[in-house]
Amino acid sequence: MSEDSVGIVGAGVHGVAAAYHLARRGVPTVVFERGTRAGGPTGRASGVVRSYYTNRFLAEVARDSTAVLADFAAQVGGDSGFVRTGGLYLHGADDIDDVRKTGADHEVLTPADLAARFPDLNLDGTAIGVWEERAGHADPHGTALGYAAAAERHGATLLEHAEVVKITDDGRRVVVLLGDGTRHEVGRLLVAAGPWTGPLLAQVGAALPLTAERHVVAGLIHQPDDVPLAVPYVLIDVQRGYYSRPSGADRFLLGPLAPATPTDPDDFATDVTAAEIDWLATRAAQRTPVRGRAVADRGWASLYDVSPDWQPVTGQVSDRVYVDAGTSGHGFKLAPVWGDHVARLLAGDPDPRLEQFSPGRFAAGSALASGFGAARILG
Repeated sequence: MSEDSVGIVGAGVHGVAAAYHLARRGVPTVVFERGTRAGGPTGRASGVVRSYYTNRFLAEVARDSTAVLADFAAQVGGDSGFVRTGGLYLHGADDIDDVRKTGADHEVLTPADLAARFPDLNLDGTAIGVWEERAGHADPHGTALGYAAAAERHGATLLEHAEVVKITDDGRRVVVLLGDGTRHEVGRLLVAAGPWTGPLLAQVGAALPLTAERHVVAGLIHQPDDVPLAVPYVLIDVQRGYYSRPSGADRFLLGPLAPATPTDPDDFATDVTAAEIDWLATRAAQRTPVRGRAVADRGWASLYDVSPDWQPVTGQVSDRVYVDAGTSGHGFKLAPVWGDHVARLLAGDPDPRLEQFSPGRFAAGSALASGFGAARILG
């Protein structure tokens, strides 16, 4: 390929979003995917869409990404599955100052406000809340497929079952060797391989402190008589350590907010256990009694690629190799606009605010703040 060409390792939502934004700029782009597009953590994400972040730049990216997801068919093509429900965040007293410092363009609610607007919730111990009107949920798998197809329409090449086994950056080009012996040369390479990013980048001398964590999503289904009482919005219960989102009229999904034990991304349990479901269901039932009568339905476990500060790791790691990883459980909701920022980075015209997410920040002692207490996934 030409010197201005870009290769991308990984066809998850970040990889294909970057491919789309590059291809529509006329940049020759090829994506290498070891499995199938959206076949990794992207396809097993819970799909919560929100823009309530402690980091101002991430809040802006998430807000603008939400707008793209809401108008996906017109802007990109395909179906993102976006459903706007609104989102409610509940905090204990320790978070009051941090909530007010976020500067979020959302509605901050006092305990009296919460009691008046959400009378069905048990608000014991809740000291402050936030309502985000734009929040909702979407389909990460469908979104990634939409970006992949749009990238191809603009001329990008997506190679599936193309596992990258070796990367060499000689300063003039990047040589990519696939498992079948095929050799490719590109002008620049973006590694957006999620939990598999670290070992690949080690080949070009980049030692990034990224880990993989197993995180679960539990599905529960309401009793038929309880469906009219179901919580119809995204609920992120920082105080009790879980999040939830509707999944159809009678079902809802639950997941934890706290960090988990690092795991081997090629050897982890993909089923959610009874104990994990019980932990989440118990906390959800404490907040709203109708959920205490729900029964377990389908659930699963997937992977987060996690950075030490739970913020994305995006930037240059060698002469011609770049990284976009470490999104720590909130990568999907950022991807539509983050992909554009990554494309600008590779084109040599980055937004200066992207520098704060540089992979060199950890060695420099410039880790970013994130989330609220143990709930670092909130970013």
